[in-house]
Amino acid sequence: MSDSEQQGQDGGVGGNSGGDGGGGGGCSTTGERLREEYRRHVQTQLSHDLVDAIGSLQQHQHHLQQLSQQLEQATTQVRSSAEETKASINAALDSFLATVHEAVALRRQQLLDEVAEVEEEALGPLEQCGRELAGRVGEAAERVAQGQRLQRHSGVMARDTVLRFQEEAAAMTSLPEVPALCAVPSVSVEFPREPTLGEEVRELVGRAGRVSRMGPVQITNIVEQPGALLVSWEEVDEDVSDEGLEFCLELSNTGATDPHSAIFSRKYEGPDYSFLLRDLRAGESYLLRVASRREGAASFGPWSLVQTASTSLPHFKWSTSSNSGWSVADEGRLACKMSCEPEVLHSEALLLKPGSSVLFKILSGGGGCSDEGLGLSCAPVSGPEHLLLPGTLFLSAQGCVFLDGVSRVTRLPPIQDKSQVSFAVEKVSSSKVRVYIESQEKQVTYEWGVPSAQDGLYFVASFGEPRWRISVH
Repeated sequence: MSDSEQQGQDGGVGGNSGGDGGGGGGCSTTGERLREEYRRHVQTQLSHDLVDAIGSLQQHQHHLQQLSQQLEQATTQVRSSAEETKASINAALDSFLATVHEAVALRRQQLLDEVAEVEEEALGPLEQCGRELAGRVGEAAERVAQGQRLQRHSGVMARDTVLRFQEEAAAMTSLPEVPALCAVPSVSVEFPREPTLGEEVRELVGRAGRVSRMGPVQITNIVEQPGALLVSWEEVDEDVSDEGLEFCLELSNTGATDPHSAIFSRKYEGPDYSFLLRDLRAGESYLLRVASRREGAASFGPWSLVQTASTSLPHFKWSTSSNSGWSVADEGRLACKMSCEPEVLHSEALLLKPGSSVLFKILSGGGGCSDEGLGLSCAPVSGPEHLLLPGTLFLSAQGCVFLDGVSRVTRLPPIQDKSQVSFAVEKVSSSKVRVYIESQEKQVTYEWGVPSAQDGLYFVASFGEPRWRISVH
């Protein structure tokens, strides 16, 4: 092979080597790019993982803070209730001690006065007898001394003097009357021996007071109603029998969040385990507490834990649209008949849901006709004549009940001035509700097959004369 051929082959080899060098540079650039993308992907993933971890830790921190607040509230409740209870114990027993001291001092003085009275009554005659006896003793001593003087001068005494002395001595033989010991008082006092006063007092004090870990009655459920709260409670102390108990429910709407500074007003007192608080403002916070006492007791026992509650459901309202014969006031609660034209007044919407009740208060009224009264309806009613059609439950002013236009046998008291009528609805099934109608403490119950009632019912009123004023709650 010639030198030129050899050089050509070497040049070719050199060119290929150069090409391999260029291809190797391209692979290196791609690898670096892939490694950079992978590095960025890893960094992004790590950043996301870090954000998730921080978020999880922050959520955990928030839960821990909530638990810390709950623990702080629990600690505060234990300490504050314990301090209040200690203060109550000290006040009650200090008052008891003061009463006992006052009673003992009074009884002591009464007994001492009785002894002094007996002593004074008994010593008066004895002192008088003592004075008389002392006079007699002195007189006798004087006569004895006189006789002894006569005796010393017996040689020169006259007979008349001796005879006169003998007569006077003979006249002094009578003795004053002194009572026997059995005839005068022997003052004493008797205290009970079995049990002694001390034992009785110890037993009485031993029964005074009873410390409870928690009030014996507690609020267990609060259900929102339109402009109302249905509050339920029960006895939680297993050692306390629920027979013969009566309860007291109190409410505070002063805006205070601290139960100690809140001003409570009594809303219910009686034997029931629930009560419907009406005429509440939607969105406003209320404080509730309940206590119990045995029937006949003078005062109620410890209060339950104070519960905070509110209703988000607006109160019942009469409709203000297209009812020229009615005037509505008091934020929609009060309806006043303004004309003699018969016109049915509806609620603002389908407000009466299953599980709630509506109360009508007749503030003024009189004797009504058969087509006048109060009721429930699945749909708006255009006139009084439609109150006796299917889809309505109507209680006439005369006390007759019409269910889907059919008259029922049972009659309720007539609706008149100062009457109160309530309709309570509860769900039986998807196509049936149970309605309780109560008027003047008399109640009837009907099952009503109205599937649309699950979405709510209108409450209605139909009266002709202007004297009717009806408040809804």
